[in-house]
Amino acid sequence: MPKEFEKFIISQVAVLIRDEKCLILEFSDMPGRWGLPGGRLDVGEVGEPALRREIEEELGLANFENLGVVDYETWHIPRSTDMKTGTPLCGIANLIENDEDEIKLSHEHSQLKWATEDELENYDFVWPPAARMLKKGFAYKKLLDQANEGK
Repeated sequence: MPKEFEKFIISQVAVLIRDEKCLILEFSDMPGRWGLPGGRLDVGEVGEPALRREIEEELGLANFENLGVVDYETWHIPRSTDMKTGTPLCGIANLIENDEDEIKLSHEHSQLKWATEDELENYDFVWPPAARMLKKGFAYKKLLDQANEGK
């Protein structure tokens, strides 16, 4: 009997940390729901160019350094109250660096906040693993900062 495999939507987000605070965004069409900048791959796109397109569209940032993947997770976007059915999604969180450019929100988001690591549990994130992903972003950034201090 042949196996059936999931077909995933792939979505990438960016973890941007400045002054020990991470950027989070409130969705315009979902007041009170928060997320990270980024989104799904368009047909024919691949990872890095798709992430760059999304960040420029949502934040107005054309120049940033992608420091690497800090976390990923898979889950099903529910079609009903049953969380085990629905469309499978693979979410990938990348730590990016841009310390000086002004953030210009797109129409997709109503507001931005700079949250400390301790404040993350106070937000209702659209992605179930978003707080964990952000915390891993903080940890990864601390490691990179320590490595750079030693040089």
